[in-house]
Amino acid sequence: MRPAAAIDISCDASRFRDDVAMIMASAEMPRAVRSFAKSYVAHFEHRPLLNLVTSDRGRVMMAWMALYFDALYDPAIPGSGLTVNRFKAACADTGLCSQGRASAMLGVMRFAKHIEPVTEARRGHSLRLRPTDKLKTAFRERITNALKAMSLVMPEGRLGLDNLGDPIFEKAFIIGACEAFLARERPMASCPLARLFADKKAGFLILFSLILSTDDDGLPADQPMTASIASLSKAFAVSRPQIKLLFRAAVEKGALRPLGDDAGNRFYLSNAMREDCMRLMAGFWVMAACGVRAGLAALEPRRHHAVL
Repeated sequence: MRPAAAIDISCDASRFRDDVAMIMASAEMPRAVRSFAKSYVAHFEHRPLLNLVTSDRGRVMMAWMALYFDALYDPAIPGSGLTVNRFKAACADTGLCSQGRASAMLGVMRFAKHIEPVTEARRGHSLRLRPTDKLKTAFRERITNALKAMSLVMPEGRLGLDNLGDPIFEKAFIIGACEAFLARERPMASCPLARLFADKKAGFLILFSLILSTDDDGLPADQPMTASIASLSKAFAVSRPQIKLLFRAAVEKGALRPLGDDAGNRFYLSNAMREDCMRLMAGFWVMAACGVRAGLAALEPRRHHAVL
C-alpha cells in the first residue's frame, strides 16, 4: 500500500495533469473514490425546488462560489464581496450555468436562507449578500466528508480536517481552493464519461449508487452493479424514463457494460469509466490541497506568535 505521505503534488497550475496522474497512481485511490461516493449519496438533500434549478453538483459548486466571493470582501474596497452581478458572471464564465439560471439559484438560496442581504439595494450601488451560518454549516459537513476520503491518498486531507472550524483557516482555504479551480483546466474537461452523469439531474447520485451496490471496497472492476430504477427514481426525484435514458447513453458511450440478460438495470463499470472517476476526483483534490496549503499558510503568523 502506497502511503499518503508519498504523494507530494506541486500545486503548480502548469503541472495540473502531472499532479492528477500522481494522485491517480495511489493504490488507495479506488477506495478513496468509493469513500467520497458514499458520503456524497448520504449527504443528498431532497429539495424539489433546488432540483428544478440545477443539479446537485451545480448547487455545490455555486455554494462554493458564494463562499468565495464573500471571503474576498474587503470593507476598504467599495463593491467587493458577494454581489448578484459578480455571482452571475462567475457562473457563466466557469460554465456552471447561464446567468439567468445563476440569478434563479440566488433567489432560491435566499428563500432557503442560505444567503442573506447585508446592504439594501440602492440606485448605483450593488446589493451585497453573504452566506448564512446554515450554508456555512452545510459546507463544513461536505468538505469534512471530502477531506476524509482525500486523506486516504494525500496528507493534505488529514491536515485540512485538523484545522476545519478555524475561521482564519477556512477563509484562506476557500479562497485558495477556488482560485486553484479558476486558474486550472476544469477537472470535468478531461472526463467525458463522468460528464455524461454530471450534466444530468442527480447523475452523480445515480452513478455513485450503482458503484455502492457492490461489496467491492473500491471501484468495482468485475462485479455486476444492480440498480432498482424505481428506488433511484423515488430517492432522487428523477423520473424513470430519465434514468433509463441515462443508462442507455452511458452504455452507448462506453461508461457502462450491460449484462444483457435482464431488464436493463444491471451493469459492469467499464475500465474507462473507472479511470474517469479517479481522474475527476484527483483533479478536485489537487484544488482542495491548494486550499489546505493556503489555509495553513494563513495560520503561520499566529503559530509563530504563539511560539514566541
